[in-house]
Amino acid sequence: MILVTGATGSVGREVVRLLHEDGYRVRAVSRDPERANFPVEVEGVAGDLTKPESLLSALDGVDKVFWMLPLAADFNFPRIARQCGVRHIVLLSAATVEIGIDNAIARLHLNAEQAVRESGASWTFLRPSGFMTDTFRWQDSIRSEGVVRVPFGDLSIPVIDSRDTAAVAAKALSTDGHEGKVYTLTGPESLTRRQQARILGEVLGREIGFESITDDLAREQLLRHMPAEMVEALFDLSKQGQRFSKVLPTVKEVTGRAPRTFKQWVADHSEAFL
Repeated sequence: MILVTGATGSVGREVVRLLHEDGYRVRAVSRDPERANFPVEVEGVAGDLTKPESLLSALDGVDKVFWMLPLAADFNFPRIARQCGVRHIVLLSAATVEIGIDNAIARLHLNAEQAVRESGASWTFLRPSGFMTDTFRWQDSIRSEGVVRVPFGDLSIPVIDSRDTAAVAAKALSTDGHEGKVYTLTGPESLTRRQQARILGEVLGREIGFESITDDLAREQLLRHMPAEMVEALFDLSKQGQRFSKVLPTVKEVTGRAPRTFKQWVADHSEAFL
């Protein structure tokens, strides 16, 4: 049995789908499984990742786990999972761990990786560079004004399609040889947000303007939704962005298929911006 946490998210839901289609027994965790609309053969269970004790019954009979780390992480989960008999944990971490523990975002993922290592289970760490799905945050301004307003407009990152991250996770969960591996995952091209907005316009067949907002305005907006230390961590990451701009072949090496381009992702999700 494979347990997938964060099973209604863009990565987790795709992990569930891939494993299910390949014939594996899957148990999917969400806060409200009745509304999650999982395939009939998938066992949906209720659980809260910030309260690992709520997952004790979900872990019964589970061999492998996909751990989707919540912002308010409880690092006891890997230990509890191992005590329940889990042999292997695939953790969705982040490429930002390379910056080190002084950065709050990197520290969150480094602490999660350490908790998995200390649990005694075998492990695989997935470190995506950034997700194409972040572009969904632009929906309202594109629909209402035909413009994208974001900070760090010229920061170039090889963002990845969540489906490609999920494909690597599914391989690590369903085949041998991934134990003790750290996979840094990227898309096939490094793009700035300005370039992403241009590609969006090309695919949607409309003019989309672009404005890179000031750091002060960005900080003010971000603080409405994020803790201050996380906001400052984002700014720190933006200053070191070039270290994350390299395109890597990891997705193809693990899955045998090249990762999707941003243009492909937009074409597949174009209705969200109309």
